[in-house]
Amino acid sequence: MSIGLTLTLAVVKLPNFAHAEFLTVGAYVGVVLSAIFPNNLIIICTCAFVVCAIVALAIHHIVYKPLMNRKVTIYFLVLASFAVAEFVRYSVYTWASVHPGYLETTQNIKIYNIATIFNVQISNIYTISIILAIVISALLAVFFNYTYLGKSMRAIANNFDLARISGINVSFAVNIMWIIAGGLGGVGGVFLGTYTSVTPVLGFNALLDIFAVVIIAGLTSFVGTIIGGYIIGFSTNTIIEALNYYFGVPIGYAPLIPFVAIVVILMFRPTGLAPNAQTGAMLLKKLTRKNKTSQTEGENLQKSSGLK
Repeated sequence: MSIGLTLTLAVVKLPNFAHAEFLTVGAYVGVVLSAIFPNNLIIICTCAFVVCAIVALAIHHIVYKPLMNRKVTIYFLVLASFAVAEFVRYSVYTWASVHPGYLETTQNIKIYNIATIFNVQISNIYTISIILAIVISALLAVFFNYTYLGKSMRAIANNFDLARISGINVSFAVNIMWIIAGGLGGVGGVFLGTYTSVTPVLGFNALLDIFAVVIIAGLTSFVGTIIGGYIIGFSTNTIIEALNYYFGVPIGYAPLIPFVAIVVILMFRPTGLAPNAQTGAMLLKKLTRKNKTSQTEGENLQKSSGLK
């Protein structure tokens, strides 16, 4: 669910609060199509990707692109994303309210256990989502580092105006970015909708978790997004169970865990927990400097001993 938002932050540096609504739209696409093609995740996820990609592209051209062309500050864009989120959410609510039974419904996707590890049952949906998230992150990393379009997106992220002057088709690259980000949000909504009731506030309820994950990831790291997802998932489930067992903390406090994670990360590690090339280079420089210092001190000690 968070990879699409990470992509948006990496390219256009927009904390798009409307990203959560792609989950809702994707989940409802799953509801409609699973009634026609039950248990066919390939067709359902493909259609959810396409529909949400179209929605994301439309939002960009109707709202975000005109604002960016006017050189508005990021604060206006964030406020606009809030307004877009409300519009999409209530549009879905209006559509669902005129279809009986769609205000709270479920997808016709079968969940079954395929393995048991340490008394924990692993379902087909969990297995597919884990593999899919890792594969998508790896493909995006390759895309950003080894393709012309990916490098163009990185150039846009570094300096929008310089990228345009350099001859990069900025409009096309940003369009592709929105297609990928919106599509991935829709696929995330399909998987989320298999384990919970699909309602017009499905994505909104997951919004805090999504932002907690990308903040832990350092906002732009795809590998960090996977790590952040596991940290938030583990914290929300296992830690709250331990607090309930040992200290009697109600399970209902579980939604506070992502909020606590956001506050802690922003206070003590604003750059996120995920390592990147810059932090790796800094660590290498520190180690090299330390070795040189130690070598110099050793040589000086030897010279001093010889003089004595």
